[in-house]
Amino acid sequence: MLDIDDVVRLAGVRRTELVTWIEERWVLPVEEGGRWLFAEVDVARVRLIVELNRDLDIGPDAMPVVLALLDRANALHRSLRAICEAVAELPDDQRNAVLTRLLGEESD
Repeated sequence: MLDIDDVVRLAGVRRTELVTWIEERWVLPVEEGGRWLFAEVDVARVRLIVELNRDLDIGPDAMPVVLALLDRANALHRSLRAICEAVAELPDDQRNAVLTRLLGEESD
């Protein structure tokens, strides 16, 4: 786990910005002993917000919508991966039936 100073340094963000993002709940570090602790996933999210803000000019009004959409897309991706893994573990005849059904419905 990293502290706020580590994240500021690693992500190239100002401390005041990061504190605002935490207050806005765009980043959700663990609070422990009166200080924030960040996992690698938190650092990645901070870097994403930096990129969205600085490179793509996504402002504070649009940021919650963009982050919510990205979170939903990531959740769907994880669900799809779990479904694919489950289908891959099926016996051949059942897996082929599922794949045939999916491919058949794609062409409709």
